[in-house]
Amino acid sequence: MEERLLKARNDPAVREELIDENQTYILKVASKICIRNITRQDDEYSVALLGFNEAINSYRSDQSTKFHSFAFTVIRRRLTDYFRSETRHFNQVPLVSADSKDNEPTYPEVIRKAFEEHHDRELEEKRRSDLEEFAKHLQRFKISLNDLVKISPKHRDTRQNLQEIARRIASKKELLEQFYKQKRLKKGFAEQVGCHRRTLKRHRNYLIALVVVLVEDLPTIREYLGLSAADRKGGGDGAERNFDGGQ
Repeated sequence: MEERLLKARNDPAVREELIDENQTYILKVASKICIRNITRQDDEYSVALLGFNEAINSYRSDQSTKFHSFAFTVIRRRLTDYFRSETRHFNQVPLVSADSKDNEPTYPEVIRKAFEEHHDRELEEKRRSDLEEFAKHLQRFKISLNDLVKISPKHRDTRQNLQEIARRIASKKELLEQFYKQKRLKKGFAEQVGCHRRTLKRHRNYLIALVVVLVEDLPTIREYLGLSAADRKGGGDGAERNFDGGQ
């Protein structure tokens, strides 16, 4: 699809072929947005067609969203502008100027808003996904998200100190295995990670949560906690492979 999109921008025949193949999709999207059946004779279909053509011109292969998802957003933005103009002027305001080259869209803000909307939506979805995955990992240690709210240290200095301890634990496989498996951590372990054994005991569940964030693929939670991607150590398989159900 990406190769065809690139070709379509310079080859009218490929563009026309791509649009013809997606006639049903464009009608379906327009009907869904308008909440009524749209046919090729409706003005809304022409607007949706312009939106699809615009999406071909503007889609970037390096973005995470798929083309049809992006095209849906552009079509919806096009139709929204059309409905607003109809409401203001009681007649159709041309969406493409008469002198525009090759029917190039005259609303660059449509694309900008579409990208922003997709970015926000994808970020929200990623945060939700990471949070669900985080909760699953914590369940293996019989820790809930509500528990974390209760046990989270109130002082910033304490939280930062525990983050440093978590980094040290996650940085070495043998330390990670001991931390996950042993219910009562030995004095030697506390010395290796640079803290008192009572600190480990008091904040064990909170430290487990921090270590999970560091070793698993949870980028949005790391960002929220101020942990960089470079902090991720130990590998995502460590938590599940080395956990024996101990708490």
